[in-house]
Amino acid sequence: MITKSAVRTGTYAIDTKRSQVRFRATHFFGLGPVTGTFTVRDGTITVTPEGAEVTARVAADSFTTDKARRDADVKSKRFLHAEAHPDLLFTGRHLTRDGDRWLLHGRLTVRGTTAPVTLELESATAGADGCRFRARTRVDRYAYKVGIRGIVSRFLDVDFDILGTPTAR
Repeated sequence: MITKSAVRTGTYAIDTKRSQVRFRATHFFGLGPVTGTFTVRDGTITVTPEGAEVTARVAADSFTTDKARRDADVKSKRFLHAEAHPDLLFTGRHLTRDGDRWLLHGRLTVRGTTAPVTLELESATAGADGCRFRARTRVDRYAYKVGIRGIVSRFLDVDFDILGTPTAR
């Protein structure tokens, strides 16, 4: 549940040790599930009375599933090209309400290509050590020119579990 008063206004640094990015996709023409994680490198969340702004960098070379060979392939030039493009960058600047849902509209840069993306905020809760934000989105890898068609599903469903700690004022 999210309300405008769920978290205090201010700027929060993303706690990279206690934040996760998880994804789900399918491989072999949609026949088998693939799940994995990325590591958040750094980022900030600024909450204002008017909305929120988010900047987050995810380490491309942190792509991890249960298959080391697949991980190496995805990090290679065929897919993420993590050596040349070490970060996946999300910037969100426009928070809107759609019925009972909150949507954060932004831009995602992967492998040097930037395209619009919208995150659906599932929860924003305040705690003693900061604020936890949970969100999800669907990423179209074709929009970012990542990989070849057919072997891996076109879409990745991505879940974010982010802890923001207040920055000094």
